[in-house]
Amino acid sequence: MPNNPMYGSNKFDAKVGQRLYTEAGTSREHENSTDAADLATYTIPADTLSVGDIVRIKVFATVIDSNSTDTLTPILKFGGTAIATGAALDVADDDIVFAEADVHVTKTGSSGTCTAIAEIRTDALGAVHVIGQTALTSMDTTGGLAVVLNVDWSAAHADNEVRIDTFSVELV
Repeated sequence: MPNNPMYGSNKFDAKVGQRLYTEAGTSREHENSTDAADLATYTIPADTLSVGDIVRIKVFATVIDSNSTDTLTPILKFGGTAIATGAALDVADDDIVFAEADVHVTKTGSSGTCTAIAEIRTDALGAVHVIGQTALTSMDTTGGLAVVLNVDWSAAHADNEVRIDTFSVELV
């Protein structure tokens, strides 16, 4: 049978829009602690990435409850390296944290490289929209690479609660 994309014999779109991981509605929280915690995490399996791939990350979280002027600092990481760090903000109840990134794979192997374009936004009073580019070196694509939203409260209090609402990692 000749190659015909209608019959799935064409490899052109083998990775287009491939969802690696998604979660929603888990109600997982980080609360009452000054220990930074990985609120959302997924590890891209070893040998998944190829040169030219783009890893697209989207994370949405909600502050369920906050105490006084305690601050929350969100950090988006790829392969153990911070690619966007939000400002320490005095968040209020129902404030949101939104992070997204495109990580472009430029070299694979034990000393792979990537370039990340990432941002973190919140709707907290006085919020700062953080956007930046990060050159990632020594990314071992032959091993698993963690994608993480890390959060940190400035003070431990039972009323300091942040919840992960959605988290997705795609290969485009």
